[in-house]
Amino acid sequence: MTGICLISFSGSKLELNPIGDILAVAAAFVWAAYSLLTRKISSFGYHTIQTTRRIFTYGILFMLPFLFIFDFDPDVYKFVKPGNFLNLIYLGLGASALCFVTWNYAVRVLGAVKTSVYIYMVPVITVVTSVIVLREEITWIAAIGIGLTLIGLFLSEGRLKKANRN
Repeated sequence: MTGICLISFSGSKLELNPIGDILAVAAAFVWAAYSLLTRKISSFGYHTIQTTRRIFTYGILFMLPFLFIFDFDPDVYKFVKPGNFLNLIYLGLGASALCFVTWNYAVRVLGAVKTSVYIYMVPVITVVTSVIVLREEITWIAAIGIGLTLIGLFLSEGRLKKANRN
């Protein structure tokens, strides 16, 4: 956790936002529940894509009533523009559907707890990608954070213990 904090707050000041912090913690609990439920659903023999499609369908159905509560104003012209349309297709199929299918498959194969451990690789991958794509420099704080995160991941997987025994 220290490694993740070092990566996250490298180069920025720490600010507390109670509403945002509560939402972040709630999101972690919801994600944990989702992972455990998808593990249970996959144990019944349902196909991963079928499960993901149904979860998405129910998610959309339960979000529809909130469109009226939060003053949603659909502007069809914005959806017809090629740039916006392609972005929506990418977000819907690539960033959402494909990611959820692969996550559900990983939960089915590895289990909810083991798969969830790999979420801690997201900040490490983000830093490495920012170096490659955006040509950013890694700060020494971020480098220490990456090291601590990887050590924590290996410890949680038991790989460092096994390596010391051999």
